[in-house]
Amino acid sequence: MNRRVRACVFAFVLVFPLLAHAHLGSPDVFFDGLVGPYPARITIRMPMVVPGRAEISVQVDAAPPVEVSFLPLYSHTAVTNAPPPDVGRLIRGETNLYSGELWLMSSGAYSIEVKIHGAKGEGSVEIPVNSLAIRQLPLPPYLAKILLALGALLVFGGLAIVVAAARDSELAPGVSPGKAERRKAWVAGAITALVIVFVLVGGERWWNSEETVFRKGLLGAAWPDLEAKVRVDGSQRILDLTLGRKDIEPDQSVSLIPDHGKLIHFFLIREGTLDAFGHLHPVRKGGKTFEVALPPLPEGRYEMLCDLTFQKSGMSFTATNSVELPPVPTGAGQTNSLEPDPDDSWASYPASSVPAAGDTNLVYQLPAGGRVVWKAHAPLRVRQDAGLQFEVWDAAGNPAELEPYMGMMSHAAVLRKDGMVFAHLHPSGNYSMAAQGYFQAKMAHEAAGGAGSDDSMPAGMDHSKMGHMMHHASTGGTSVISLPYEFPTAGDYRIWVQFKTGGQVLTAVFDATVMGPGD
Repeated sequence: MNRRVRACVFAFVLVFPLLAHAHLGSPDVFFDGLVGPYPARITIRMPMVVPGRAEISVQVDAAPPVEVSFLPLYSHTAVTNAPPPDVGRLIRGETNLYSGELWLMSSGAYSIEVKIHGAKGEGSVEIPVNSLAIRQLPLPPYLAKILLALGALLVFGGLAIVVAAARDSELAPGVSPGKAERRKAWVAGAITALVIVFVLVGGERWWNSEETVFRKGLLGAAWPDLEAKVRVDGSQRILDLTLGRKDIEPDQSVSLIPDHGKLIHFFLIREGTLDAFGHLHPVRKGGKTFEVALPPLPEGRYEMLCDLTFQKSGMSFTATNSVELPPVPTGAGQTNSLEPDPDDSWASYPASSVPAAGDTNLVYQLPAGGRVVWKAHAPLRVRQDAGLQFEVWDAAGNPAELEPYMGMMSHAAVLRKDGMVFAHLHPSGNYSMAAQGYFQAKMAHEAAGGAGSDDSMPAGMDHSKMGHMMHHASTGGTSVISLPYEFPTAGDYRIWVQFKTGGQVLTAVFDATVMGPGD
């Protein structure tokens, strides 16, 4: 956009602050579970800009028709001030698929309350989403020309009005202006022109400053900033993490909501080869600092992906950076200074063990015996059901008995191989359960007579334990894992599927190639 167009746009448009940070992951949100007595699969397609319209579809496993409604709940607004719910429309030709749209007017954390009412009764579920601008819409050339023409009309029209008023306002009807009136008109016109130039130049500088901050937020693709260093302590490698040194005020601590009982879900993936993976859970060391004992992952440079949810806003983010891991220390027999989290898990594997993307029979052989089969699915395409269903078999060839792992039957991580897409999945969906608990606690707090502000939320509540009973993890038996997901962009991906059986957390690895809509 050139200087003149910027100036004219500024003269016409009043914009709200544009500071926003994009969540590194899939913008769309998925839910698969029970809504009251109704099994339902819900997809929320988030807008790329704010304000914007979220598109919602609900597939209900119910034979008779039901009533579906959608209500946006904003984290900084009392539930009593929420707008009336929008009613879902039954898709023509379908019997159980409903759709609707919701305007999300502000940046921040929302919860989309989906209600289903039918012959079996009524149920509702809170699905948290982040309302953030993750791209900048281009200004169409035709609109730029129109704005330029209107801006010129406004400037010259305003000058003409000021000049005419200064010249003719004190003259009697029918009297022609003299030299004094014309001089006054020129002086008024010159002063007005200087004021207009000053306003346009200042406005352009303000616009450019806002755009720079906005673009920085878009290109960062992650928030808050994350710093890391590794120290060797006896036989241990300990990773020290600092969150928000630049993005969060120096005197503020990082207040987080636990998700599955953990403040942070931290992933390590070796760059380039992607042949080593860790799912760890750092513990707080100070206000913004955390530490975690590293497992025996091989040395090398690792991508760090840090999932967290903030207590005061309910916003969930993925902080990213990279770190170099030194070789595993050989100090045998020394006492460890930091005990690892019992739910920490990791895996390293040769590249040849990962089934090639596109194979008709995708089977991952587990190192200790047994196998994981990615069940037959359609070719993978952008924004279509990925068919992430996996069946686990033990070493004897029998269906494996899966056990809960941090409250779920499976955790999975999806990474586009260029690092631009990352998602942390569960059988219930890819939303933050900590954020879901935040909104459930907010509603309960307000219902009990508490204020609507998030600053008055009860402290110390483990929101991650709320509502988990409604999320059922497996379909077709305890050996089957089903993960609702749609790949947001085309490209090559790697998928890590984690599950627990026989008291052990195991990881299966698969590659996937996702085609664009026209491929």
